[in-house]
Amino acid sequence: MSDADDAFVRATDDLIGLYRGVERRTLDLPWLSVMPTLLLIWALVRFEFFFVVGVFLIVPTNLVIFIRNFFPGHWRYRPFFLHHVYYAWLWIWRGEAPTVPFVFIRPLLNVFMKAHFKRRLRRLRLEMQLRDGLADATRSALQARLDAALELWKSPRFAAVSYSLVLPGIASFPGWYKQFTDLLGSFGANIPTAAVADFASHHISNIGMQIGFGYLLAIPVSVFLAKRGLFIGRDPNRIWFPGGQEGSGFYSKEREILGSVGLHAREAPVDLWLLGITSVLGMLFLALTWDQQVALIRSLIGEDQMSQESAESRILIQMIITYTLLFGLLVIAALRRARTGRA
Repeated sequence: MSDADDAFVRATDDLIGLYRGVERRTLDLPWLSVMPTLLLIWALVRFEFFFVVGVFLIVPTNLVIFIRNFFPGHWRYRPFFLHHVYYAWLWIWRGEAPTVPFVFIRPLLNVFMKAHFKRRLRRLRLEMQLRDGLADATRSALQARLDAALELWKSPRFAAVSYSLVLPGIASFPGWYKQFTDLLGSFGANIPTAAVADFASHHISNIGMQIGFGYLLAIPVSVFLAKRGLFIGRDPNRIWFPGGQEGSGFYSKEREILGSVGLHAREAPVDLWLLGITSVLGMLFLALTWDQQVALIRSLIGEDQMSQESAESRILIQMIITYTLLFGLLVIAALRRARTGRA
């Protein structure tokens, strides 16, 4: 065989073998798991405890250790909550989105995983079709192998269900949200206390919309994180936390295989895009419901204790700090993902 024939044969064999190894790691995963949520809650509880303890003890304790280390022997400094802060920063520095997993659904993971396989295999097949120097017999045989692999990894029926149910559900979100708001309004009208009725008819509906829309996006983002953890990590039981795993895993092997035939492919940063779009929508929602947000803050703190101007200033400052930090982390994660090769 010519050098081109040999290169494409090895690339086809290695790529299909790589993807089989990736899929093999998903066979024992649960169909549905809330373990990411439980681990996240436990991590938040630990951080809260060590943060409260550390605020009062980190300086005096480490000062004692510093003085002690002037003498023979060595004591380790106590970081308390700094371990958690370092873990969060390392998550971003490794190129992962500034978000956390929520609920894992394996059928949705299969959708993301097989879509990844199909894009790369189709790109390799197209390259074979256009590349000069390949023997016709070799091209036909390899394209047949790729067609069989594409048939094996075609999108499951769950994808069709998602497109037929989830997307229409998102499109109809404003309609049922209005019905939900009207229901709360009628419920609030029957409550004798005017303040409680106003809170139920306005504020709870706004909070419910934000939480519901956030959960709607949290599931696909969580599954995409699991897909990245599947390609990066070695332990399939910890794939929900890609930022906690170092290295580039299968991504580097895939890049090496495709590079042997002159192809360069990168994974689309779906998680970063979704977070960016969600942040913009959150800013728009905040602007459209500005008066209600101000009323919510005043009702929670007390209208006698906070004026209209103070509530507006507080919300504005919080919004500037939150979104500046979020967009900054998104930019850092996007730049680092390209440098670390984890895509």
